[in-house]
Amino acid sequence: MSDTFQSFRSTVVQSAFYGMGNFLGKFSGVILLPIYLLYLPVEVFGLYALFEVIFQIFQVFSGFGVKLGFARWYWDDESTPNKKSLFYTTYVFNAVVCILFSILLFVGFNFLSQYYFKTYISSYSALLFIVGNLIRLLSEVPLLLLRAQHRAKKHSVVQMVQLLLFVLFTYIFLSWFKMQLDGIFWAIILSGLFQFIMLLPAVISNSQAKFDGKILKDILMYGFPVALGNMVNVLFNFTDKYFINIFSDLKNVGTFTLAHKVSNIVNLLIVNSFMNAYMHSYFKTVQQKDGDDFFSRSFTYFLLVLSFCSMLVILFIEEVMMLFDAGSSDYSGSIVLVPVLTIGLIFGGIRQMLTLPLNKIKKSKAIGILSVMAGLLNVLLNYLFIPTYYALGAAYATGIVQVLSSGVLLYYGLKYAQLKLEWKRVAMLFASFTISVLPLYFYRFDNVFINIVYKLVLILVWVLILYYSGFLYPSERGRIISFWNKWRKLNNLKSNMGSLKDSD
Repeated sequence: MSDTFQSFRSTVVQSAFYGMGNFLGKFSGVILLPIYLLYLPVEVFGLYALFEVIFQIFQVFSGFGVKLGFARWYWDDESTPNKKSLFYTTYVFNAVVCILFSILLFVGFNFLSQYYFKTYISSYSALLFIVGNLIRLLSEVPLLLLRAQHRAKKHSVVQMVQLLLFVLFTYIFLSWFKMQLDGIFWAIILSGLFQFIMLLPAVISNSQAKFDGKILKDILMYGFPVALGNMVNVLFNFTDKYFINIFSDLKNVGTFTLAHKVSNIVNLLIVNSFMNAYMHSYFKTVQQKDGDDFFSRSFTYFLLVLSFCSMLVILFIEEVMMLFDAGSSDYSGSIVLVPVLTIGLIFGGIRQMLTLPLNKIKKSKAIGILSVMAGLLNVLLNYLFIPTYYALGAAYATGIVQVLSSGVLLYYGLKYAQLKLEWKRVAMLFASFTISVLPLYFYRFDNVFINIVYKLVLILVWVLILYYSGFLYPSERGRIISFWNKWRKLNNLKSNMGSLKDSD
């Protein structure tokens, strides 16, 4: 087995563990959706979506990019021989910044109530949200440490416990105590505290009380441009919900949010999970001669899995929405939004992959500038499209920005990082995806059962195109056959699962 494939296999196994936690996080939303429909008005669900935007902005900008610098410097033995001091410096600086920002947020919440939420938010609700927000942020650097150390199982267990508790507490506060938004915020606080307690041993054992100002300066200079760009990008990207609220109402914000959550399943399970594991494996190849080959092959495999999962969401969105709708026509408008958002997220995943070669050669400023420009374009397109097309206009804006951004990153990757891709195989993936999805928009059956069979046939067409078109190398065909022969025997399941431990 080649070193490249072995490295990718190890990354995939770790991604599976990260994906378990991410899947549970998304599945918790699926479990809670009927509860939200029962105990939360659609307008309140839309209001909660606007609160989530604030957390995501804080999450990206917290620490001024120190978390990205930590991930990049952790495996650089020449620059950071003392990893415990690096972790301590990163954690303390990030915590101080998060606390200061939380205080500023509380002071300025009346301004947000008037101009952002467009509705009254009590000081009590604001305080609950900020406390829960801060607790989650204080757990992020320890979780990043576990990913950097490739402790995927520990990382996933911590996430799973937190998410299960969040589901439990949310159900109790909404159904028993009828607390609506405050109940969700209390669930975030309590589940976050449990997560923080579980991470304390890792924090203590990996810390040395030595604040290294020099290394902090270096990682800030590296990470701040990207953090600034990402923060502005997140801020701009979520103007869709703001403009929908301005030009429409919170009900449409809730509908759009549901569509985004469904389409984001692919991003959560595939893109985020893979990037969490792959980023650290990729940075370990900085000094290796075969690093470019590793990225090129990994990009193809990543796009293969991303395309397949996106196809599943696009083909079966109607059936999924039947489960989500729960008899409420308020959410039926989400069906038309999901395919557009899903295709946009495919290019969003490509965009994340293409940032790695530029980060490798420390062209982080270019990434930051592109993020700002993409954010500005997204604001402009939202402003132009949403007044006419409402939520669908926001979906179109997202897709256009992701396609253009990935194209610009590809150009810079080719120019500065001498990026190498398997162009023929990438083109075949795009072509086969288009051939398999387009028939659904030309013809569909009224009978639900026949329509499902029809969609399964379209998936089979995609598989056959790739298998018989020469997309697979002979060595990859051999691995597929070996994989099938190994895993088809159920009596060997325990030993096969044990073999995965070698890749963790």
